[in-house]
Amino acid sequence: MSRLLVQYMSSIFSYSFLRNYFEWIKTWKSLPVISWVRAAECYKEEKFALAAELYEKGLASHPFHEASYCARLDLAHCYFKEGRYEDAKQELKGMINLIPELKEAYVRLARIHIWLGEYLEAVWTMRRALREIKPDGELVGIFLGAVLDNGGPGYLLDEAREAYRKLSDKEKQNEKLIVSAIKLEIYKGDYQKGRSKLSSLASGAHAPFDAVLAYGEVLLREGRISIARQHLRRALQAAPNHPKVLTLFASSYLKSGPYYNPDYAKQLATSACQNSNWSSPEALHILAESYKALDDRVTALATALRAKEAGSKLLSNYRDVKTIEELIKALSQSNPNRIP
Repeated sequence: MSRLLVQYMSSIFSYSFLRNYFEWIKTWKSLPVISWVRAAECYKEEKFALAAELYEKGLASHPFHEASYCARLDLAHCYFKEGRYEDAKQELKGMINLIPELKEAYVRLARIHIWLGEYLEAVWTMRRALREIKPDGELVGIFLGAVLDNGGPGYLLDEAREAYRKLSDKEKQNEKLIVSAIKLEIYKGDYQKGRSKLSSLASGAHAPFDAVLAYGEVLLREGRISIARQHLRRALQAAPNHPKVLTLFASSYLKSGPYYNPDYAKQLATSACQNSNWSSPEALHILAESYKALDDRVTALATALRAKEAGSKLLSNYRDVKTIEELIKALSQSNPNRIP
């Protein structure tokens, strides 16, 4: 191609477009789908809404193109970034049905489930992945972590432990799996030994996000609020919109003591609800508790009812449903004109 032609094309298209255009030809050995090249450019610029439209346009005209699975993976991520979680899940589920051996689709789907607090849904996704794909450290790590976050059941925990046992020593060095194995030790093994390992891992300068989050949660359960917040703040810096981090942070401000601040708890819990599209029962539960602490009992009751409804939609139901029911009962008694 002559220099003049390159200059002419550059006057029409951006440099990044041309780079993506020629990278496509190099990768796929064919002329590109123009809308996908433009979508990739928008994707890198974090213009996810526009990128999604362009990916959709290309998929409408080239549904069976050999690169369509890459476009669909990126489209699902765009949906996720735009808060279109159900669309993202449906896109990934469709890909898994079409390409059962596509590891990345399982991983991304499980991550969305975990983001939304749908832990058992994540377990079933990874269980299927382990049956379709050769198990590795990442797959087993997500599977085991999701089972633990769900609190069982026992037979799935046994499956996860067996999958872990069969991995090579090299695979067991996977970062996510290491954190899940430590959480397992805390859950069913030597609590103090596991806690010590988690503390050491989470306190490092380049600590894994999962380790920092897990240690923050452990500290919160132990009532060590100040240091728990230090770790949750680090987790929040790594993932500013993560519903679970925001929910745990919010709950720390509902603990009695010098840092008690229900108004700040409400702000954080509201953000957690917004970033889960109001579908996380855990986030809604803490928001309801925040409204109760602020003596806004009508809103607290409405939110608690919404938390119970969201929990009923989970495969495993919300594990703190009894606490929610007790909260609803207490708020109903103090609100004769309760919301039906």
